[in-house]
Amino acid sequence: MKLHDLLARCLAMIITMTLIARIGSCLDTAVLSEDHALCVDKYVAKSYFSKHDNLVDSNFEDFIAHDMLSSACGNAKFAPKLPALHRKLIGEGSHRRLASSLRLKMSSEFISRSPKSFEVIIIERLPSGVFADPFELQHLVQRGVFRDAAVFGDTNLELPSFLSNRSLVEVHLEVNSNLTSQQKDELDIHMELPLHARYQPLGHGFSRVKFSSPDLLLRCNVEGKQHGTSCLFLLDKQNAESNDNHPVWEVPCGNREHTKVVSAFTFISAVVSALLIIVASIRYSDNTASNVLKQS
Repeated sequence: MKLHDLLARCLAMIITMTLIARIGSCLDTAVLSEDHALCVDKYVAKSYFSKHDNLVDSNFEDFIAHDMLSSACGNAKFAPKLPALHRKLIGEGSHRRLASSLRLKMSSEFISRSPKSFEVIIIERLPSGVFADPFELQHLVQRGVFRDAAVFGDTNLELPSFLSNRSLVEVHLEVNSNLTSQQKDELDIHMELPLHARYQPLGHGFSRVKFSSPDLLLRCNVEGKQHGTSCLFLLDKQNAESNDNHPVWEVPCGNREHTKVVSAFTFISAVVSALLIIVASIRYSDNTASNVLKQS
């Protein structure tokens, strides 16, 4: 066999394997329209951050409207409506939970065509003053509280608010009897997202961290289509009854007058800790050496 024939066969095999892998990926994460299908990631936010470095509200809203929903199911008339959306902060201190309660009103056509379960996707575009712990979210996924959850954007948990960028949390809830209370054609869904406050700039009083309204989507399987394909709907919040879609978290700021005292105490604690470690290491070395001499 000639060398160029061998290279041609190898190239054809590589192309074939690449296409097979791409098709397999699309079957798991496809958003299908009436005319064509678009391969997207399981997480909506992952598709956004593959094109953008940072979270900008206008860019994300354009992405949802044009890149995602333009390829969603063409017939959205039977999509569920959102009659009510209520939000509040629960807890005290620097660790709180953002609670969201929403009510879905199902059309008879949707009920007849929908599967036994479907996904509600809640996307929280967090302000820079707070963050969600990815490890804590994965623990909730493992416990079955969320079907899926992930953090995108700035995931550095140690940065103060004035050095960090914004982050985004995407939570997937499987709507079934465990998560909803069904009354005729309506479903009530409740979700609590654990959040943590970042260190605020030095000053006096409190720093007000205001939350924006979440992005709410619904994903369900397409009737009569192959396994793995799904429809994606955006739930309209404009006409939803609401108590407050923009909760405010007042995070205390550090007092500038206490800076010198805190710095001095931190320095002294670090020096004492270092000395204790050195003394413990010397004693451990001496004990080890004496035990070796005794054994010999």
